[in-house]
Amino acid sequence: MFDFEKGSIKFIRGEGYPHCHSLFVDDKRRALIDAASREDVLEAIQGERPVQILIASHGHEDHIMYNPLFPQAEFWVHEADAPVFRDVDRLIDCYVPESEDQRKQWRKLLVQVCRYEAREPDRLLRDGDVLEFGVTRCRVIHTPGHTPGHCAFHFPEEGVLFLGDLDLTKAGPYYGDVAGGLEETIASLQRLAGIPVDVYLTGHGKGIFEGDPGHIHRYIALIEYRERKLLELLCAGPKSLEEITRAGIIYGPPRMIAGIWDVSTSEKAMMIKHLERLQAEGRVIREGTLYRAVN
Repeated sequence: MFDFEKGSIKFIRGEGYPHCHSLFVDDKRRALIDAASREDVLEAIQGERPVQILIASHGHEDHIMYNPLFPQAEFWVHEADAPVFRDVDRLIDCYVPESEDQRKQWRKLLVQVCRYEAREPDRLLRDGDVLEFGVTRCRVIHTPGHTPGHCAFHFPEEGVLFLGDLDLTKAGPYYGDVAGGLEETIASLQRLAGIPVDVYLTGHGKGIFEGDPGHIHRYIALIEYRERKLLELLCAGPKSLEEITRAGIIYGPPRMIAGIWDVSTSEKAMMIKHLERLQAEGRVIREGTLYRAVN
């Protein structure tokens, strides 16, 4: 039923997009972080004894699918991400839709596939909050970059750190939200690497890692790898944003996920953030619609 257990902490692996992994705290006050893993397991948990606290590590569509299974639970999210849970249009705005047709496609994905339901948070989390579930407690670590309100959760007695979507996958970090940030992502990861624990748990991918900060440092290095590849591309000649996106430095050739989501939109969003950083550093300049490296 569970893929990892330590004390009252129980970890449930989900499938691919639009699912994620969930962390369940089976204590006096039952809590669930990111209810989008396995419907059968989450229903069994709820059927045994209701979950009293539902926590979202951040405001993305692949972390909400089974929230409706827990209507009576208090809903806790970081204050910076609260707007996307209140209004589906605020979530759609995060993905920079370029047309009304794209907005319609996103709405279809969010409502029909991801089961989005607007929900008013009962508690707004902040960095450093200590959450008490009974014997178990955890500290909220605000880790912006992936989204403005992304949070990790540190369970000091158990030696467990739940990283959410700073997920250590081979694809590397995502910082393509309108309000997401490349520099913020790096700073958040560096902060997490400085927390000594036995185990990292993540929102996607492998899910369970030894608490070796080398995993996080290798994940950070993927950001620098992307930037090197982008500079190599521009050193070969000026390129438009569309040409840069088609090069697929992060995700490879453009493709659809879940029949609706074109990953090239995420590729473009993150390439824009790299280009902005490189321009600020004077290593890339923009001439009309083209970007070129400064030799």
